[in-house]
Amino acid sequence: MSDSTPASAAPRSLSEALGLPVWYKRAFKYLVVSVFFLIALGGSVRIMKAGLACPDWPLCFGDFIPDYHPQVYLEFLHRALAGLVALVTFALSYFIFRSRASRFLKGLTGFALVLLMVQVVFGGLTVLLLLKSNVVVTHLMLGTTFFSSLLWIYLTLRQSPQPQEPSLAPTPRWLIPLCVFAALAIYGQIFLGGLVAAHFASLVCTDFPTCHGQWFPTFSGIIGLHVIHRLGAYTLFAVLLGTWLVMRRGAPTLALRRRSGWLFALVCGQVGLGIANVLFHTPPLLAVGHLAMGVTLLSVALLQLRTALTLAEVSPSITGSRTKITADNRVGFPDGPVVPT
Repeated sequence: MSDSTPASAAPRSLSEALGLPVWYKRAFKYLVVSVFFLIALGGSVRIMKAGLACPDWPLCFGDFIPDYHPQVYLEFLHRALAGLVALVTFALSYFIFRSRASRFLKGLTGFALVLLMVQVVFGGLTVLLLLKSNVVVTHLMLGTTFFSSLLWIYLTLRQSPQPQEPSLAPTPRWLIPLCVFAALAIYGQIFLGGLVAAHFASLVCTDFPTCHGQWFPTFSGIIGLHVIHRLGAYTLFAVLLGTWLVMRRGAPTLALRRRSGWLFALVCGQVGLGIANVLFHTPPLLAVGHLAMGVTLLSVALLQLRTALTLAEVSPSITGSRTKITADNRVGFPDGPVVPT
């Protein structure tokens, strides 16, 4: 019998290497997309002023399925999709816990489940406390963190499990810190946007680039909140522009250069949507698009970070020493380092 193993028999992803069902990786991808849509739908509920269209929770007007009304059904569909996402998340998580996944991957899955349960509680509190601003913002950020956790699990599951020859291209020391900083900057700007939305501060400044004819009229109250959000947008634009320029000159792979370019293109679009929301008085389509674009930015930033971490596992550092792969820093891989796909 030949010692060689047919290429078709070799697992093509960590999902397959862990013995997960052949459909698992695709199902998890659909779950991530569903959570993305759920966040956008939650923004639609707020923009259409449907957050209290169902005044009780978990029922809606005392019924599991309420009578039809556009706003009522917008809120009802948001709840129904959230319930479906919760059930699918628990079901898919069971397979990870039963697999040979690393402690990190199982821990991240457990963290996602905790976020999900807390998120359900805050979804109910959002209604029962009549859209209290701090609760609404917490609900948004819990959802965003939950989405980020699921996306990171999916990006890990789709990686190749096969050990590869170390890359000859050195990994700059600044690469991973820069990717982390870019992702955190986007996350922080989403938080500022959530504060603006929850305090109904989107239209307290109706001119651009000034606010009531002044660049910085105040930093207090809801006008100050709006101004701080604008400053955050300028800062994020500068961060992602700088990331793109640095990656163009110093990133060791084409994938990283491309993803930094995607981030800069997306932030340009996001700034345009933000300006349009002010000038056109937050029409629902633009407002929801602004939220969805923010989450898309975060998604690409996490993809960039995942790529950088994977590269660091198989590349020498800028000083020439290779990263030591251990069971603790393999980030979900049971049999060694991987390369970007």
